[in-house]
Amino acid sequence: MGELANDPCWTAWYAQAAMNARLMERLSAEMERRTGLPAAWFEVLANLKGGAVRMNVLADALFVSRGGATRLIARMEEAGLVEREIPASDRRATYAQITEKGRAAIERALPVHFELVEQFYGRHLEPGDAEAILGIAARVSEAQGWPVAGGRVDQPA
Repeated sequence: MGELANDPCWTAWYAQAAMNARLMERLSAEMERRTGLPAAWFEVLANLKGGAVRMNVLADALFVSRGGATRLIARMEEAGLVEREIPASDRRATYAQITEKGRAAIERALPVHFELVEQFYGRHLEPGDAEAILGIAARVSEAQGWPVAGGRVDQPA
């Protein structure tokens, strides 16, 4: 890494990538321990909380392949947290939607999620940091043609 370590852009990118990977691992393990929901299940439920979502759109939001999303939804369907629906108006489309059991699970998990994000991440930010990070994420995402991430999960009151 010698030469790269002298490049502030690369160093910042690497530090952020390492931090994100470690934070997600820690947050995911603690979420599952405290709520019983694997991180991937929490993410699905958070994305479905607002209503039914077409499977290909859900896969993109989850950063998984279409096949990966199908397998994930199948396991969650077996657990009674989600269900799939094929509308009569478009037999080619499949939508995933949250069930009452899934809605109850996400409502129990959200406070834990926000607590852990604050514990592992938020309390270390200084005034203005969150806005700066969001601004950078928006610029990079827009330059790549990606939807700007953030705000899918309901914010705490």
